[in-house]
This record gives sequence, C-alpha cells and structure tokens, in this order.
Amino acid sequence: MLKTTLAQWRIFNAVIDHGGYLQAADKLNRSHSSLHHAVQKLQENLGVELLRVEGKQISLTPVGEVMRRRSQLLLEDATSLERLGQTVRAGWETEVTLAVEGIYPKRALMQVLRRFHEHGQGSRLKVENVILNGAVEAIRNAAADLVITPIVPSGYLGTPLMSISLLPLAHRNHPLVTTDVPIESKELQRTLQIVISDRTKSSPPAPIGWLKSEERWTVSDFQQARDILLTGVGFCWLPTHMFEDDLLSGDLAPLKTRDQLELLVPLSLVLPTPEKLGPAGRLLAKFIRETASSRKA
Repeated sequence: MLKTTLAQWRIFNAVIDHGGYLQAADKLNRSHSSLHHAVQKLQENLGVELLRVEGKQISLTPVGEVMRRRSQLLLEDATSLERLGQTVRAGWETEVTLAVEGIYPKRALMQVLRRFHEHGQGSRLKVENVILNGAVEAIRNAAADLVITPIVPSGYLGTPLMSISLLPLAHRNHPLVTTDVPIESKELQRTLQIVISDRTKSSPPAPIGWLKSEERWTVSDFQQARDILLTGVGFCWLPTHMFEDDLLSGDLAPLKTRDQLELLVPLSLVLPTPEKLGPAGRLLAKFIRETASSRKA
C-alpha cells in the first residue's frame, strides 16, 4: 500500500515552486498550516527529510532534490492519464493544435483545412506558424498536437511528407543576377545574405541555407526577406513556391551559380504525444499524409 499521495507531492512541489508555504498557500487557496502538515506527513511517511527551513528561506536536501525530480515526472504522468481519460470520455477533442513550418505550401495547408472542416465534427483547430527550431520546441514541449517540421529531433519519429525547393534569389538588378560569369560559392560568402531564423530562446540549428557569409542580416519571416530583396540589397534562400509571382514578373531571379545550387528541405509530420491524440487529431494527421501523397503522385 502506498504511503504517499499525489496531493502531497503536488503540495511539496508547490512549496518549492512558489518559494515557501505562505506563497504556495496563496496560490493554492489553502491554509498555511494545511500545507505544512501535508509536507510533514510526506516526510514522516518516507522517513527522510526533504526540505530545510532557515528563517524565511526554504531549500531542498540532497534527497529532496532527487525526490522533486522524480515527483515531477509522477505528476506529469498523472496529468497525462487524466487528460487521456477526458479525451476518451468526450470522444472527440474540443481543440487540436497544429504547428506548421513556414515553408509548408499554403495550397496543401488549405486543402487539409478544408477537409478537416468538413469532417472534424466541430473540433476547434488552432494553427500556429513556426520556423526551424520553433517546430523543434513545439515537439519537445508538446506545445502542439501535430507538428510539420524540417527537423525531427532525437527521440521522435516522423512521417516524411515532401521536400521543398529553396533557391538563392535576389533582385533582378543585383550584380549576382546580372553577371554573365557563373558565381562561385566563395563569392556568395562575401555577399550580404538575408537569413531566416526563428524567435526561440534555445540554441537553434544553423539557419537553412546560411553560407557563413561575412555579412548577414537576420529576419524572422520570408516576407521581410522579400521586402529587403526588392530594394536590391542582398540575396536569400527562398522557397520558390512562395514567390512564384515575383519570379514570373522578374522582380526576383535565381543567382547564376556555377554549380546550379539548390536546397531540398524535407518536411515531416511529427506527433509529439501520439498516445494522447484523439480521433480529431488522428483524422487531421490522416489528411496531412494523404495530401502529401497526392502531391507526389
């Protein structure tokens, strides 16, 4: 028979998270004495000291640090079980969150959304645009139910969807476009490059297409990069399907590289917590996979 309860572990963690019994009592809308009693009972049942109180300061003992890490995992598992029960009881999810890498084709996304609207039985859908490591964070933090990403982080599996072509583009009057001599890669490294990067705080992988240029400007989305290129400044690796009109009008043009440089960026569908995905999420995943398959056919 278990000697501790989830409630005791929740209170123990709340005291640490909020810096003391009084602060935790205020957050949990409980009395200071009830929280103190719960932690004391927890320590008595375990036979170990978890916390030390020195004046107004609370600190973890070495054993307490280990117990805190393990108890956090326990509480996360309990929360996951409760959510799974709610999903099963409710049948269809009330909301599904889809994080989409910015280079995923808009036409494909609209096709998926149209089908989900027809068959999603009223489930709300939240679509978030992410770039590079933003997709990785959405996976690792389970911030979205489904993630379309160019990077599948270690420990996760993804369904390959498609590869997106990126070309180095610049304004039609840029010297790298008007030159009659094919451009060497080293020359590109000496030219201002516009780089698309994410807004995350964690260390991202190298931005896609960055050639370690001596001079670079970093922007947060492709439209900002396009606006800069149209002034005649710099070059940037851009997904051609997003700028078909600019290419057809001649406002933007591919650089004349000697090796006909092109990047193929693979996109995959990742389900961060597939065991929690309900029928609405699984249906959305099915539509995403089918749409990708139809593009390959």
